Amino acid sequence: MSYKIGDKIELKKPKQEKKEQYDEILRQATLILKNNKIDESEKVEVSHMLLDILENWFLEEERESCLYAKKKLIPILYELVNKSSLDYMSDFFDIYKLLYEFSARRDFECFIDCMEWDMAKKVYGKRREILASYVWALDKCAFDPKLEWIVASFPPSIGKSYILNLFTAWSYGLSINHANIRMSYSDELVRGFSRTVKSYLMDEKFARIFKNFAYYGGKPFDVEKESDWTIKNAVVPKSNLVSRPRGGTINGERANFAFMFDDMTKGREEANNTVIHQQIYETWTTDWYPRRTDDPITYIFIGTQWCPEDILNRIIDDREAVSPLIPHPKFKYTWVSEDGSTVVIKVPMLDENGKTTCPAVYPQERAEQIQKTTEPFLFSCVYQQNPIAPTGREFAEELLLHYDKLPLNEDGTPAFSTTAYAVLDPARKGKDNVSMPICVHGDDDYYYMTDCLFKQKPMTDLYDEIIDKIIENNVVEFVVENNIDVSLKTLLNEKLVNRGYNLCTIKEKYNAPRKEQRIKDARGIVRSRIKFKNKTDYLPNSDYGRFMKNLNEYSFDYPAKFDDAPDSISMMASEIIAGNGMVQKVQPIDRREYGI
Repeated sequence: MSYKIGDKIELKKPKQEKKEQYDEILRQATLILKNNKIDESEKVEVSHMLLDILENWFLEEERESCLYAKKKLIPILYELVNKSSLDYMSDFFDIYKLLYEFSARRDFECFIDCMEWDMAKKVYGKRREILASYVWALDKCAFDPKLEWIVASFPPSIGKSYILNLFTAWSYGLSINHANIRMSYSDELVRGFSRTVKSYLMDEKFARIFKNFAYYGGKPFDVEKESDWTIKNAVVPKSNLVSRPRGGTINGERANFAFMFDDMTKGREEANNTVIHQQIYETWTTDWYPRRTDDPITYIFIGTQWCPEDILNRIIDDREAVSPLIPHPKFKYTWVSEDGSTVVIKVPMLDENGKTTCPAVYPQERAEQIQKTTEPFLFSCVYQQNPIAPTGREFAEELLLHYDKLPLNEDGTPAFSTTAYAVLDPARKGKDNVSMPICVHGDDDYYYMTDCLFKQKPMTDLYDEIIDKIIENNVVEFVVENNIDVSLKTLLNEKLVNRGYNLCTIKEKYNAPRKEQRIKDARGIVRSRIKFKNKTDYLPNSDYGRFMKNLNEYSFDYPAKFDDAPDSISMMASEIIAGNGMVQKVQPIDRREYGI
């Protein structure tokens, strides 16, 4: 069946057949728009017909019709605008804009673009790449009841609160019966957020997208205060938006759509204050979490990370304990829980290669200057979204010994052993790194860490790389921590024999003391007897670079995190240096010799 302009559209039931007929009509219309032989005037008429079809489809499938317009029709109209004659360019542009406004009804990204359409300085338009996963997660939570937790952290001034203000306004376009709670560290901030959201709802651009707001004539509020307000005719538990500082009371308040926590830590002055972080977390568990209706809602935590104990990190740890986080296949710096309940976004200012992730806010030169002039703890937390302990970091870069080149004798010959020593700390859990530091022994009695393997991969994927490292570095003494796999030594020996390498003695280490205690006991040797490469002599994203980062960030005040590198280098200290290669191992005894 074919359709012509002016045909009356009658859709048959049931619903699936309606959808198929919409698809067919739209498919034929898009073929006309793509056909270079058809007159532009007819394409304009077909484009208007498309808008009528979409309006009919919206009554049946709100989300699907909007996504179809975004993904299929907007690109076609964009091309027509750019290729059309001057006589019809404005007509196609008007339709292009109307398609955007239509899609914005049920697509958050299109809504942002519409609200920024006439802005001289666009925020999302200039930072789309760095904010894309954040916008995607907010859009998804509006339609996926499984997604109940979003934790997003960015460097300062990226636009995270701006996006959340737009999301709050968009939620009332989805339904005037949505109730949200918004919190931050100060009353001034949350009142400012509230005023901004209200201004969006009074904007004529908002009314063009959400037609029901046109009836309000720019005055959509029934009850109107800075901190709490209600939209006319809305059916909500109490207010459409409740705005409170973290110390304010929310007794009796309820959210049925989203509960938003925006910058709960008051900057640098509270970064190291573990008492405040604990108070915020305890208030969350006792007072804030219960402020929801029976409807599925989304808890949204955004901000900048200040400390391993702040609310963002505590929530991430809590959610990961429920369901493991796995990297998103499309968005960098984004993880989604296996059960689909949680999205975590942690965007650094500088990527793993030292390049800025947001040139619009942090040009490369400016980003590098910030790195040089900011205390390492604050830079890691605030700008890199990599929360490290503020205290107890006794393997920090400035506390370790370093070397420029391996030592030489006066005649230029090596003043160090031509063979090497290595230890292996296998991974026990999915997020652990397999860690294998390699050292040579200098004639000056220092040990020089020349190479390492440091990868977050299953052991079964790394056997050949381990063997390669042994052979490449001429390793003669190899200590393996063996608490998980009694066959590891045998397997590695077999692989070495198969490669024709017979210089390496593999010994097993069975650890009895707690890991934190082992690291404490060995820290003196690590700091006084082992020399590491200078920071400029390895790439940050190399195995050596990631090993050093893991080592530098370990804290004795927070010993449960980031311990793969310190654990393995401590084993090098205790078993190779202090133990002189004499590896302690559990030995069987003949009980008959002792008369038992």
